[in-house]
Amino acid sequence: FLKEANALVDRVTEGIYAEYGFPLKKSDGSQLTADEIEERKKVWGPTVTPRLEGKQPAGPIGVAELTQAAMDGLVRKLLHALITNDEFYFVLGGHSAAAGHGNHFQQNKAITFHHLMEPVMDKLGIRLMSRNMGMGGVGTL
Repeated sequence: FLKEANALVDRVTEGIYAEYGFPLKKSDGSQLTADEIEERKKVWGPTVTPRLEGKQPAGPIGVAELTQAAMDGLVRKLLHALITNDEFYFVLGGHSAAAGHGNHFQQNKAITFHHLMEPVMDKLGIRLMSRNMGMGGVGTL
C-alpha cells in the first residue's frame, strides 16, 4: 500500500509542477535533466534546516522553511493518519494575506490547499480537515 501511496503522491506532485509551468517534459519534447530537476526542487520544495537559531539557509528557500524537528513531526502525523485512517488537520494562521483578504473566500490559501489535496488524502484513507485561522487588522496596536 505504501508503494502505491508514494506513486500517487509523485503523480500529484508532477501534476502540480506542470500546472505551475515546470513539467518534466519541456515544450520541445525533451525531458528535464537531473540538474534541472534538482533546481526545481530547490525553488518549489521546502527547505529543511537542522536548527534556525537566527541563521538564514544558504541559497533559495523554496516555498516553505521547516526545522528538522518540524519536518519529522509532520511526517509522523501524516503517517499516523495514513496508517489509522484518521483525520489530518491543516491549520493556517497569519495576518490578512493568510486570511485571504483581497480575494474571494474560495481563493484563500487554506481552501485552495484543501481543494487540491482532499482527493489525494481521500484516496489514501485520510480525512483532511482544513482550518483558516488567519486574522487581519491586528498588526498595529
